[in-house]
Amino acid sequence: MLPATIGDIFGFAAVIFTGISAFLMVARSKILKITKNLHAIRVVHISISFLAGLFMLLHASYYISYPLNTGIILGYATIGVSLVVWLTGSAFLERVKDSLLFHGSLSIVLISLALIHAASSSLNFPAFFSEIMIFAAVGVLLANIGYHVSKI
Repeated sequence: MLPATIGDIFGFAAVIFTGISAFLMVARSKILKITKNLHAIRVVHISISFLAGLFMLLHASYYISYPLNTGIILGYATIGVSLVVWLTGSAFLERVKDSLLFHGSLSIVLISLALIHAASSSLNFPAFFSEIMIFAAVGVLLANIGYHVSKI
């Protein structure tokens, strides 16, 4: 078992809740067929996303430190992207044109940055697992970019 601090646990919780939130949106149409309640799906998505943001803030506040290195800078960039994801999600609820496209695309960037941050800044991960996380995150990101380019 790898040693983990409370800050690590906050970070993992943030990524897990972000992933659950993203999965709910990927499976939204199937869930909607079962529940027939779009409002409930949105409330659950927003609630889970709120928990992801809360744990991300707790993680950042636990680990705020200097000097900066690449892993820490990527972590702060992740927080910046998460704010933009939140704003584009709010814009979608206000029916702003194309906001859902940006919200979904930036969510993938958010998760990729978070995984790359974890892989590059943690001493708790063996290098092999860090490399797998980075390649998987970049692979998902490139696949998503290809998907959206093909839609345009």
